[in-house]
Parts: sequence; structure tokens; C-alpha cells
Amino acid sequence: MVTVGDFNNDGRLDIAVANYGANNVGIFLGTGNGAFGSQSTISTGSSRPLWIYVADLNNDKAQDIIVANYGTQSISIFYGDGKGKFSDAMTIFTGYDSIPMSITVGDFNNDKHMDIAIANSGTNNVGILLGNENDTFTTQKIFPTGYGSHPY
Repeated sequence: MVTVGDFNNDGRLDIAVANYGANNVGIFLGTGNGAFGSQSTISTGSSRPLWIYVADLNNDKAQDIIVANYGTQSISIFYGDGKGKFSDAMTIFTGYDSIPMSITVGDFNNDKHMDIAIANSGTNNVGILLGNENDTFTTQKIFPTGYGSHPY
């Protein structure tokens, strides 16, 4: 999975890619002329990152990266500093055999804090993590999608 964002706030698009086999996220900073710098990486441990999403989760005007981890039944959040660097992973377990496949972000409860929705294919549900004001999230709330639905 690959996505784009402006990770160093220079007005040029950058690329982030989930490197499943290497257990990391690759970052390519854009030059603005269709070229990119060399890949820098952020370790995801032994998680097998599958899906990647970019959003400003903590409203600091720096883009953050959220990764669905197939191998560890979790998501990882990397808070960006706006200069192309990221924090160590904040990892949230999504449930035994959950197999998180995709992620999206929005303010689902209208409290001005970003929330995360996770498609848990293995447990046939959508999990919602409501954002708190201190860069943490509530316990995952589960919404079943039906037996055998395997949401993606």
C-alpha cells in the first residue's frame, strides 16, 4: 500500500509505503519536480504492515502515519514532527485474530479530535477508536459486519 502526504511541510508531495516484507514504512520526500529523495524507514517491529493512512491526528499541522499491522493484529501510529521525522510507534491491539486490513480517519463524534476506523477482516467487524485530547484513544468499540463478511 502506498499513499501521499506532505511530511516535511514544504508544499511538495511525499510518498509513504507499507513495506510488508521488510516490517517498516518507507518515506520518500518529494523534490517537487517528479523526483524523490532516497527512502528513509520507520520500523514497525515484526508487524507485517499492510495498509497505511496519512492524517493529522493531533491537530498540530504535521501529518501522522497510521498503519494496519497484519502480523501483530494491531495498528501503529507514528506522529509526525512536520520536518519529515516521526515518533516511535504507538501500537494499539485490535483483537485476537482480528486481521486489520484497512484504516480511515474522521471526527466521528464531533468533538474536534480525530478518530480511527479499522476494518477487522478476521473478526468480521469495524473497530472504532475515539481520539482523546492527549494523543490517546479509547478502547476499541466493535461494530459487527456479519459472519463471513471479512471487511476490507
